Amino acid sequence: MMDAKEETRVLVHTPADLANEYLEWAEYIQETPGIPFGVKAIDTKVIPMRPGQLISIIARPGHGKTSLLAYLARQEAECIKNRGAVNKEAVVYVTWEQSAEELEAFFQTDGQYSISDIAWGRVDLDIVRKQSIKRAGIPIWIIGHGIGRAGKKTPQMTPEIVLAAIETMRQDYGVKPVLMLFDYMQLVPVPHYRDRVQRVTEVPILIKQLALRIGVPAVVGVQASRKVDERKEKIPEINDAQWASSIEQTSDKIFGLWRPSQTEGLGQHIELFDGKRHEVTERLFILRMLKQRGDIGRYTWALHFQMEYLKLAELEMRYEQSKPLEF
Repeated sequence: MMDAKEETRVLVHTPADLANEYLEWAEYIQETPGIPFGVKAIDTKVIPMRPGQLISIIARPGHGKTSLLAYLARQEAECIKNRGAVNKEAVVYVTWEQSAEELEAFFQTDGQYSISDIAWGRVDLDIVRKQSIKRAGIPIWIIGHGIGRAGKKTPQMTPEIVLAAIETMRQDYGVKPVLMLFDYMQLVPVPHYRDRVQRVTEVPILIKQLALRIGVPAVVGVQASRKVDERKEKIPEINDAQWASSIEQTSDKIFGLWRPSQTEGLGQHIELFDGKRHEVTERLFILRMLKQRGDIGRYTWALHFQMEYLKLAELEMRYEQSKPLEF
């Protein structure tokens, strides 16, 4: 173990250190693709997610935050499988909102049956058993409470406890995370803060520190306030994030997500900022990039999202560059 002086030295970067470390970082970026969304229209505009970055997805309840996080988890898990690193690397999904079993339904579907089919108990158990065997080969790990472990003594899931759990993955299984997902920000407990505003304001800073310490990107779901529902175009903006102005300051990328079928009638048409119209369907999702550190541009994508199978595709790309985003 390092003593206090050695731990402090890790934070100090001399000019000579920086010259070497920056060169290594530039080489790393050239050699590794980063983590994309997996949709060409988005990936041509969004810089791939890199270690230490915080990516925030803002949406109202029921508009697909969890589904989009699960989609990103599944996408990167497939990349891990393709490079033959299943026993060495993993996606880590941290949940305060759902039990591990409920969240697992997202990763069990594989196009054979939907999340709703599982919820209703409509799937033959023999099919579920076979699918569960296949699921064991998908490198998505969940940190959270489980129904099957109810009654057992468990710690409060503070960011410090999550870090300790991830260290357990490294020590006991030899697996390191390459992507972390947090669902969702306003539920993360922070000790010593009774005031909700102060607590939530602290969370993005702690998650960013966690991403930097572990050396992976972190994607977090953020709940938007009710005032979004009062607008004609119901895509959350940065200032719609509940209680947390620090989200804007800490995040490297921020996206707003809108599922029009939750607010508009099916078959109706919505008109976005650029005058383009889209028919409202169950699978229409609108994603807007609100901030991207290191580049400028404000882009909006209309997407076809089969939430029940975690399949995301471009519907039709629209974009604007009306104002520069924050660096």
